[in-house]
Amino acid sequence: MSTSRSLIVGIKDLPDNLTLSWAQLDEQFRVQRMSQAFYARCKRSAAQIINQPLSELFSAFNAELCADIARQQRQIVGFQLQDDQGMRLHFSLHLVPNVGWNLILSDTNFEDPQIKELHSDYRRAIQASDAWLQHIEDVIKSPQEDVFRIAISKAMSLTGSHYGFILLHNEKLGSLTLAARTEYPTPKNNAADFVKEGTQVAERECRLWLECAKNYKPIIHNDRDNLPHRGDFVFDQLLLNGRYMAVPILFRARMVGLVCVIGRDEPYTRSDARSLLTFASILWHTIELPRSLRAVSRQSKIIKAQKEQLSHSLTQLISAISEALELKDAYTAGHQKSVAQLSYLIGEKLGLEPQRLEGLKIGALVHDIGKLAIPSQILTKPSKLSKEEYALIQTHPQHGAEIVEGVEFPWPIRQMILQHHERLDGSGYPLGLKDKAILYEAKIIAVADVVDSILSHRPYRPSLGLAKMTEVLRAGKGTLFDPEIVETCLEILINRELSISDHIGSAALEPVVTVTLDHELADIKRLLATAHAKVAVVLNETHKITGMITQRLLDYWLSPLIDTAAEREQDRAFLRKKAHQIMDRSVPIINDVATSEDALQQLNQLDTEFLVVVNKAQHAIGVIGWRAIAMANKERQDVERLI
Repeated sequence: MSTSRSLIVGIKDLPDNLTLSWAQLDEQFRVQRMSQAFYARCKRSAAQIINQPLSELFSAFNAELCADIARQQRQIVGFQLQDDQGMRLHFSLHLVPNVGWNLILSDTNFEDPQIKELHSDYRRAIQASDAWLQHIEDVIKSPQEDVFRIAISKAMSLTGSHYGFILLHNEKLGSLTLAARTEYPTPKNNAADFVKEGTQVAERECRLWLECAKNYKPIIHNDRDNLPHRGDFVFDQLLLNGRYMAVPILFRARMVGLVCVIGRDEPYTRSDARSLLTFASILWHTIELPRSLRAVSRQSKIIKAQKEQLSHSLTQLISAISEALELKDAYTAGHQKSVAQLSYLIGEKLGLEPQRLEGLKIGALVHDIGKLAIPSQILTKPSKLSKEEYALIQTHPQHGAEIVEGVEFPWPIRQMILQHHERLDGSGYPLGLKDKAILYEAKIIAVADVVDSILSHRPYRPSLGLAKMTEVLRAGKGTLFDPEIVETCLEILINRELSISDHIGSAALEPVVTVTLDHELADIKRLLATAHAKVAVVLNETHKITGMITQRLLDYWLSPLIDTAAEREQDRAFLRKKAHQIMDRSVPIINDVATSEDALQQLNQLDTEFLVVVNKAQHAIGVIGWRAIAMANKERQDVERLI
């Protein structure tokens, strides 16, 4: 600092209070001497400034700019740049032959009236900037078929032009299309009047496009008497009415079109070009956004339908595996389904979200899949198991976890299978896990598993009844089983708020499909066939049931099996309709807590063949008809006799 201090100097013969920021530079634009004001502006030590290139002190003053200044060979060069804090600075460079440059640095205040007077187009550019949002909003709100006509009128308004047009580029065809244009009121026989919207030419036949596409920069021609386009090609005829300006429409580094405005009374400026260029870029994004949203919406519907199909297929596959296991052990037939049903009811009452409930149900449906590895003679043994046999039985959670090891589920199915015999105090098997180490869903399955085991027949004993079940659960509450899960289970079974013996939610419900108002009938027909269902309920935007479509309704509108070309076309047109166009808005609904007697009475009153069963959240869980109610009554009587 001491050796460099002599290089920070004042200016002779100037007042001491004149804080002029100046520096002397060599031919490579390295700082050699500087004023105190320049030193203060740089906010660095003198050693970090002296002999340093100006580009190190001001990043906007880059090597390319230095080379450009050197090539100009002008005595005085002035230009505007921003410093690293975003402040606008004016650089004035004065050439000193064989020595270098003198630099004077000053702030630029664009609000200074003198600056505004020097730049006559400044106020117009600012006004155009303020008008962008309003003009863009008008374009967004315009009908799709009028968007380009409104856009060109807004471009004319921004620039104060009399005429204008928009060309769109088709990259695959290498062609240009006149998307919109204004009228040329005088003279009436102007050749431009014969160039209609929709006119299409090859890009090589439009000189304006070729000139603009060279470097993707605006084109300005203000010399009315020396216009470069004389009307040799079609779109040239639109430029014969005076000075014009054209800017490219850029989207994702591609030139997708151009906007051209024509015939302003004053010459066009670079500020006009920047304003129109920004407007054109924003314009295309506003046009492209609805297209993208429509494409996303279409893909979303496809993905949603595929997800529904995969979810249904997964449930069917799990049910098939569960039934295959029950074929091996006839005495536990229905055990996994009963556990899955009770687990679902417990989880629902505890407030688990739908996605988690779905995983709980699937995990419970296969919680005993490991019994496939246990010999049938042990599973069906009519007498009490020996110590060795019971130890073999205790390996089924581990075997089950190994069976699903390589299967990727969106839920922790493997942990449910592995942990459904674990207990809070660590006395369970196979790992002896305690309390928080046990998956919550596994705790629910554990309680439901014990309940069904007590209430079911075994090869070596009859059902033990509700009293014994209550005794076992209360004895293990807090030590073996989660207290909240136990109380919820007892509330469901003993208080009969949702008794599995007499509510229709426990009956063998027919499947139901859920669709939205915008689902096409072809998709609904496919979903019904996949789910082997006869009814699809239609949900509105708030996910409430607002209508239904039945297989019978679809069959009524579809053509009979004559299979003529006309009928096939009619069917295709019909299947493209949306759900809300033909749905039945009257939906016979009944809660799953209702009894079979309630269902019979409602079927009679409504004179309908079926009822849509909904749960507490008013979600459709199935369909019940006369036959299912009769079977439910028989099952209820059997369960009551068993208990």
